[in-house]
Amino acid sequence: MWPSCRERGIASFTHEPIYNTDLTNLEKSDVDPAVKGSARPSIWLFAWEIRGGDVIYVGDSATHEMVGRGTVVGEPGHRAYRYNPGDAITEPSKPNIAWRHEVPVQWDTDFTPFIYKDPAPQNSVFPWKPPAVDERNDRWDAFNSGDEAGPEDALLNDLAYQRETPAFKRNILRLHVSLSNNFRIWLEREFAVKVRQERNRIDLTFGSQGQNHLAELKICYGSDTRHAIREAIGQLFEYNYYPSYEEAHFWWLVLDCEPSKADRNYISALRQRYEIPLTIAWPSGNGFKAFPHAPLEPQKPSPKARAKR
Repeated sequence: MWPSCRERGIASFTHEPIYNTDLTNLEKSDVDPAVKGSARPSIWLFAWEIRGGDVIYVGDSATHEMVGRGTVVGEPGHRAYRYNPGDAITEPSKPNIAWRHEVPVQWDTDFTPFIYKDPAPQNSVFPWKPPAVDERNDRWDAFNSGDEAGPEDALLNDLAYQRETPAFKRNILRLHVSLSNNFRIWLEREFAVKVRQERNRIDLTFGSQGQNHLAELKICYGSDTRHAIREAIGQLFEYNYYPSYEEAHFWWLVLDCEPSKADRNYISALRQRYEIPLTIAWPSGNGFKAFPHAPLEPQKPSPKARAKR
């Protein structure tokens, strides 16, 4: 099925209970409870959880080799599923079975296959975080993660550093723009500040009560917040202390997902030990949450607004 999916620019899926069932306007709960085992979570994940901007890997269950990688096409963060009632691909050995459930994907053309460990051999679809190191060379796992030293006479594994494809970069850019716009809307709505985006290569700047704020935004794809924070802090130091830049009173580090407890402890340590005026923020509901707190005074409602309340 993989050559057909690659040629059409799709990921495709089917299962006997849903061969010809359009799931577009249905909910997860509508899937027949009689569907048991690994089929149920696979259907849920494929039809409802795959979103625009997600990265999909294709694994060959026979050889345990990852043979493809691509980026889901569509509005970032929105459901990508579609039903093909007409010219769906079919199984080579079973041409009467059409795989009508699809997700549009821009497949990478420069992907290098590698061996992987299957954490869910019974599942057709499952969440998966790619390893930092090619698992064909397991002895490098700990070394390249920084946990222990590698052999003294060995060279670094060049597969530990994954290349960013053009498709991946385009999706990161779209997600970054969306995050920036949403953060700006929240700041202007909640704190009545005038925000400037992409000025002098800085993601976002604004002033409040005579003090300057700058923000660096990072996309983590729901994981790997540690590396995003590491990169952002380096940029924040540059924007504050490199010649030609003006030091800000407050620094914001904005992620597209909630930071972990370890991330927050790290931010607290930087604030306490080095007195760095750093706040980390992330989307929450219709706005954002900030840790340890947003260094701004909230906008006060007008007397007319208070009367309406």
